[in-house]
Amino acid sequence: MTSALSWGRTPRVESARECWVADRFQPLPPANEPLLAHGLGRSYGDVALNEGGLLLRTRHLDRFIAFDPGTGVLRAEAGVSLDDIIALALPQGWFLPVTPGTRFVTLGGAVANDVHGKNHHRAGTFGHHVRALELLRSDGQRLHCSATDHPDWLAATLGGLGLTGLITWVELQLVRVRTPALWTVNRRFRNLEEYWQIDAELGARHEYAVAWVDCLGGGRGIYTAADHAAPMKKMPPPPPSARQFRTDPPFSLVNGLTLRAFNQLYYRRPVAAQGLSHLLPFFYPLDGLLQWNRMYGRRGFFQYQCVLPPRR
Repeated sequence: MTSALSWGRTPRVESARECWVADRFQPLPPANEPLLAHGLGRSYGDVALNEGGLLLRTRHLDRFIAFDPGTGVLRAEAGVSLDDIIALALPQGWFLPVTPGTRFVTLGGAVANDVHGKNHHRAGTFGHHVRALELLRSDGQRLHCSATDHPDWLAATLGGLGLTGLITWVELQLVRVRTPALWTVNRRFRNLEEYWQIDAELGARHEYAVAWVDCLGGGRGIYTAADHAAPMKKMPPPPPSARQFRTDPPFSLVNGLTLRAFNQLYYRRPVAAQGLSHLLPFFYPLDGLLQWNRMYGRRGFFQYQCVLPPRR
């Protein structure tokens, strides 16, 4: 038996068996209990946990199978991380078509959760850019899934949370970029009404859009829109190496007192109206502090995401 945690550090599963999968050509282990894939453990809640069942650890499925630098079509095993893909593709002028807020997730996990990113209003979810994948079922059946082969299985696997089978490899269409930089535009807003006005203006004009909102300060915040930049003589440098949050506090350091102080400083910090930014800190600001989930203490935390329409 093994213990397993989600990124929120709750719940903790103590009664799951594990099996490391390192060869995509091998059959699944015989088991009479439920099977579930577990990659880099960046999911929240119990999405990648399997209490009383068998966890298929997929991080060793980490091989690139094919990459065409002329078309940007990439095929890789499901345990390859988005960080691995960026390291390979970005120097050759390609980037992920959709990316979540961390690059330390597996390719299979991005498909199983059908992740979204800061260009959701333009590019849709991650699954819109998956050309094909292989699905290994618990009965030993292997399905090549694409728009023409088993399209129903492909649709069920995109966002299927690993419940349709083990994804062994994924073929993904990347997007062409000319530099590793973004041209960004920043606007402060005092409340949600101003947010909707800015979003109507900038969201329609730019590829990427994201906002930080101070929920303790009446809905004020900072709206940032961005587009991939053209080559320039002076490009922004890559971010410094990530720091590590090494302590494991007995209580959450994220509370009403610390949040109010942080939000006040963050909202008041100097922000340029526009400028160049390396794409890594724009897409992955929290990746600059590894193990930041420890700040919430040993009890962990829940993340809640929802969709809110503008008031009509």
